[in-house]
Amino acid sequence: SDLSGVSLTTNGWEFFAPQSWRWLNNRRKPFDNPKFRQAIMWALDREAMAKIAWHGYAKPAMGPLNSSVKFYTEKVTHYKRDLNKAKALIKESGYNGQVLKLLPMPYGESWMRIAEIIRQNLMQAGIKVEMVSTDVAGWNSRLNDWDFDMSTTYVFQYGDPALGVARNYISSQIAKGSPFNNVEGYSNPKVDALFEAGAREVDPAKRAVIYEEVQKLLVEEVPVAWLHEIKFPTLYRSKVSNLISSGIGLNDSFAYAKVK
Repeated sequence: SDLSGVSLTTNGWEFFAPQSWRWLNNRRKPFDNPKFRQAIMWALDREAMAKIAWHGYAKPAMGPLNSSVKFYTEKVTHYKRDLNKAKALIKESGYNGQVLKLLPMPYGESWMRIAEIIRQNLMQAGIKVEMVSTDVAGWNSRLNDWDFDMSTTYVFQYGDPALGVARNYISSQIAKGSPFNNVEGYSNPKVDALFEAGAREVDPAKRAVIYEEVQKLLVEEVPVAWLHEIKFPTLYRSKVSNLISSGIGLNDSFAYAKVK
């Protein structure tokens, strides 16, 4: 098809900082064991997912904070695919070979491809996985009721850990009825205290120290399996100007958009 006069942008998403991951139900065995959750991170081929499912518009996430969010650090464990490490941790965790159910996010083919790669990766590490398909309403309902083993999702982080990150890890956000709070059921008093301290602190240098500590702790305990920092490309006619005019990108009102 003719793409003359067509432009592409991913601008505006830096503020929202979308991140994909897999919910791991920490309430259920074997996900209650951090070693098993670490094994999942070592088993995943997130580079392949980014290339195949996201066509390159994504990169593996280092941990709970996107690289565009304040106080992000790379001073954490770097999980790259290593089946030997994954298999060793699976053995240490006491996984008994039970079938684990994966509930893909029903938001289109890219999410289904990611789920298929996840299933293949985990089975190569010795974890038995069954795909469970549902529609959007069913997906929401099951997450709201914590009726899942694993599920894919994505969340927005809004530029600061106190705004869009803490809600997914602090104990006070373990509450049925939302698919976007602490759905995994992870609870650590130290993590709670660090996020509270980070939200209250006004000195940026002190906040950076606090959030570095919480990132290191979460990456070691793997409450969820982080997948990617994702960007949503937008195709538009070049004759349109000011399509993106604020930090919220395409979620703005287009009040300043004009056709030349």
